[in-house]
Amino acid sequence: MSHVHLTSWTGIPPPRPYRAVTIEWTQQNPFPDRDALVLPRGYGRSYGDGCLPCDTAILTHRLDRIRSFDTERGIIAVEAGISLGELLRITIPRGWVLPVLPGTGAVSIGGAIANDIHGKSHHWAGTIGRWIERFELVRSDGRALIAPTEQSELFSATIGGLGLTGIVTWAELRLHPCTSAKMETLTIPFASLDEYFALVPENEREGNYVVAWCDLSRKGRVRGMIHVSQFADDQCDGGGSASLPPVRQWQFRLPLSIMSRPAVRILNALRWISAPRQHRGEYTRIFFPLDRLPWNGLFGRRGFFQLQAVLPQESEVHLLRSILRRLWDAHLPLPLVVLKHFAPIPSPGMLSFPMAGTSIAVDVPNTSRARSTLETITAEIAESGGRVYPAKDVLMRPEQFQRMYPQWVQLERYRDPRFCSQFWQRVTGCR
Repeated sequence: MSHVHLTSWTGIPPPRPYRAVTIEWTQQNPFPDRDALVLPRGYGRSYGDGCLPCDTAILTHRLDRIRSFDTERGIIAVEAGISLGELLRITIPRGWVLPVLPGTGAVSIGGAIANDIHGKSHHWAGTIGRWIERFELVRSDGRALIAPTEQSELFSATIGGLGLTGIVTWAELRLHPCTSAKMETLTIPFASLDEYFALVPENEREGNYVVAWCDLSRKGRVRGMIHVSQFADDQCDGGGSASLPPVRQWQFRLPLSIMSRPAVRILNALRWISAPRQHRGEYTRIFFPLDRLPWNGLFGRRGFFQLQAVLPQESEVHLLRSILRRLWDAHLPLPLVVLKHFAPIPSPGMLSFPMAGTSIAVDVPNTSRARSTLETITAEIAESGGRVYPAKDVLMRPEQFQRMYPQWVQLERYRDPRFCSQFWQRVTGCR
């Protein structure tokens, strides 16, 4: 047993000490002797209190080994603490890629499963849970091998189950073929929301990875760029991983935020002017833009909020316009606004976030005005049948969460009674 200072990636809530147990091999007993509530934690890239234990953190980052790799079929078994970025350094030179990747490589496989992550490939790949073949789950009453056809309800509860059903020690995944470590990206500008929605279907037919960046720095004006990416048509050389970039783990935070409205306006203008319409480069530039600089550190010691929500397809345009008006009326600096389309692909998890519609993610410096505005927007999303991503949340009220995720009652039946997070305690009152 040791003590560590933990917070979320955004710095909200502020760091404080927790008891911690580090797992170093899969057969290790992970539970402390005392009757404490525990929570598995990988690299702490959750944006809210979903990665914070009530009592004791079970640290999994040293479970980082490859168990097996069938390079003919693209089936790999890995320990749950390996990061997505490190895993790609092994698979991409051999012609395989994880089908679903978030905006950072510093996420563990266990964390990816716990949050049923999505990415720029949702229109064909869905969430990571669709690509999980099986995993080992350690609960306080024993361990078991879990698969879609073996203990299927517990499989569904664990995928997107926020680490509450037990500790995933290793997992077996199906990979997708790739042809290179290089990717080619076409950038298509748009000057309104109507133009964005008109362009998305065509671009999803053309590219496997599609995401849009928006500039909202001038009130009432929406402009942005859709990035459409594919792996280049090169042959993977099968040679090791030494030439591929490692995952960066920035440890840096400015005393004060530099994300003022004038600074954001200048940065967005520079990005608009300088962005190449066609680009060829390493896959990390496309998949992991958040790892290229210490993004969270630029918001200062007070940290920042991210609101990520999915807006239901039938009301996505109206609701998106309403959200943008609220952000503009609050005069908030908006250094990062990202739009993605979610296809009607069922997710396997009980609490999986995606559904058919439009996802918006907004980063905002931590101020009282930002908190108040985002709380109002969250209430509107709940009323409209949308969802807020639990991995990014620190503001949802219990009634809002329970309206967005009525399956929480079913998940609670499968939650290990020794597992709880500050998020789960906040939104359900369970302990």
